[in-house]
Amino acid sequence: MKITNLNKSEIKEIFNIIKEHIFLNEEKWVRYVNLGCKIVKIISFNDNFLPLVEKQLTFVLEDSSKNYDDTLYIWNEKDILPLVKKIIENNQKINTRIKFEKVYRKAQKVEKTTENEIYNIQIIDETYSKTKPIIDFQTTRGFIIANDFENNEYFYNAADLSPEEFIKEGHIFVQFFNNILKTDRSNLIHGAVIGYNNNGICFCARGQRGKSTLSVLSMLKGFEYVSDDYLILHQNEKKELLSSPIYSIITLSPEMYNRLYDLMDGVRFVSNNARKDKYVFNIANFHDRFRKNYPIKLCIFPEIVTDKNPQIRPCTLDEKGRAIVQIVQSTLSQTQDLSEHYTVKKIINMVKNLPFYKFNLCYDIDKNTEFLREFMLKFKTLENKIIETSKIALDITFDLANILDTEQGIIYSLNKFATNIYENLINSVPKNEIISELKKYLNKNQNIIDEFEIFVENLNSKNLLLANKNSKSIFINDNFAIENNYKLSMTEYKFEKNIELIKLGEKNVKLCTK
Repeated sequence: MKITNLNKSEIKEIFNIIKEHIFLNEEKWVRYVNLGCKIVKIISFNDNFLPLVEKQLTFVLEDSSKNYDDTLYIWNEKDILPLVKKIIENNQKINTRIKFEKVYRKAQKVEKTTENEIYNIQIIDETYSKTKPIIDFQTTRGFIIANDFENNEYFYNAADLSPEEFIKEGHIFVQFFNNILKTDRSNLIHGAVIGYNNNGICFCARGQRGKSTLSVLSMLKGFEYVSDDYLILHQNEKKELLSSPIYSIITLSPEMYNRLYDLMDGVRFVSNNARKDKYVFNIANFHDRFRKNYPIKLCIFPEIVTDKNPQIRPCTLDEKGRAIVQIVQSTLSQTQDLSEHYTVKKIINMVKNLPFYKFNLCYDIDKNTEFLREFMLKFKTLENKIIETSKIALDITFDLANILDTEQGIIYSLNKFATNIYENLINSVPKNEIISELKKYLNKNQNIIDEFEIFVENLNSKNLLLANKNSKSIFINDNFAIENNYKLSMTEYKFEKNIELIKLGEKNVKLCTK
């Protein structure tokens, strides 16, 4: 249930109730997280949080600090329903909404509903975001996530602190760090940074592109290291791009762990992530290779190929576009910030004036690492041209297209069926040929031709149809059509709204907020 009509004083009162509630408990410990450009004070009301915090934040965790910028309060309460009910009793608007919800569910004879589900409440403050809640009561699961941006105070309750279940939620406090680090000159990034001889490499890639394996193996073999997953990108007063680490953990598949076993002396197992497809390890024994405020000198776009040997070469214009789309889309999908066009533009501006290289990875991971070392030894002698950045950048990975308007900071995401149609369009397949092929789906989706026309109209109006010099024959993938229920989908992440652009009703692109 989303609540959007609370005023500032009502929201402030909710924060006050939460704070009064947790301070009824005894304060157990205090630590400070040094994020370089920000210092966060953590106050815990439960001893069991400490091992989890120490294992993940080993490198940045400090016992004391003269100053701090933000405060994070954490506690472990098994049943948060009484607290949520107290907040509701003190707010007439939420109370009325809950009563209405109960009547509605009873009238609809909703049977599989526990009491807690009715009290899963998200409070939106449109001053900060129209999509992300400022306060989130996940009563069923026992989570409270609250962000008091005005006072730089944050609140987090987790009901289950067992390592497997807790780590399954992801890197500890990552959503809070994302909010805290969102300044004009800094941002949390989902990516990887390693380097050699003080020359930092920012790997621009989505998951399963080889960046984590390459980063971890390079660290194990003596490269300087910032992160293989989440990190901080920030600019100094000279607009130089720097990177800093947050976490002291890495995640490896069981297969990769076995391959790297001999190099991982002293690495400590943390959790199987409750899924058993990934192992989580603390790598504090390699802190001598960690670097703060590490200068980024180039971006590398890695891709696994079938070649026997690795290759590094300057990116083409299209490849640079793909790299930027991947680091932006990967970061903002992880942090749920896809519709923040100002954050999109900030990340683009941070990296666009660096040299971009394409790294074709072979299946021999040792070869890849040694080839990268050789490349970095001669990096300063290279010409290192800065190529322009396309106004419209396209990446198609795992059969899904993400299109980025780099000037406006707007991301467009297509489902597989729409991606398949889009590829036909940019391969200069005539519209009438595509329509002729789509007619075979009319018995599955009688609106498919209208959807296609609206799709093309959107692409043209937003200048998203990229020219492809090489014309190809038409190919409509039946499997993608089936997988997406014969529906074309195109989502625009713009001005904090997720807008489905392919909406029937009017041919002139009627928009509908999801």
